[in-house]
Amino acid sequence: MKPPLSRGLAILIAGVMVVLAGCETSPPPPPPEPSVSVPPLPAQLNGAKFKADPCTAITVEQLQGIGFSDNGTVQRGQDGKCLIAFGRLVEVTALWYPVLPENIGTLYRDHARGRHSSKNWEEVTINGYPAVIVEVQENIPTRKDNGPRACRLALGVDDSTLVYIGANTQERPEAGPWRNDPCGAAKKISEFVIDNLRS
Repeated sequence: MKPPLSRGLAILIAGVMVVLAGCETSPPPPPPEPSVSVPPLPAQLNGAKFKADPCTAITVEQLQGIGFSDNGTVQRGQDGKCLIAFGRLVEVTALWYPVLPENIGTLYRDHARGRHSSKNWEEVTINGYPAVIVEVQENIPTRKDNGPRACRLALGVDDSTLVYIGANTQERPEAGPWRNDPCGAAKKISEFVIDNLRS
């Protein structure tokens, strides 16, 4: 017959078993944050003003001043979007997504993790502010030489705001000199956004 365990030894064995059981169920440590180099903002712009009214980012007059035509009409959306339409097909949008990356640093880190689903990623600088072309809508195969049909750019304006600027030019004459260069239009429009959100 084996001698009975002492009370102290039994408590020690029970404690070790509890610790081991706890180790089996603990989750693995989170992966380390990816190391990315994020360009700094030269100054904070007024992201709160933009979120309160996305149409403060760009005006019809500014777009007409760079060649958009056909009496642009403004549509304010309930979803953080301002849409300015020229004719039936040409559109310029300024919007923010409450559920997407909140600033340029988050966008860069998500891209480094492979979370950015877009096939396009081109880093640009607009008047000192970091931006990324995140989406380009290519033209149909027989018209690829005419350039893309649409482009979307994400512009960092402050520590909690990304402004997405879209130019859907669709090869239309209403887009003026930008009819075959929607990314050029998005970059130029971004200059107005920066100026309009300085105060």
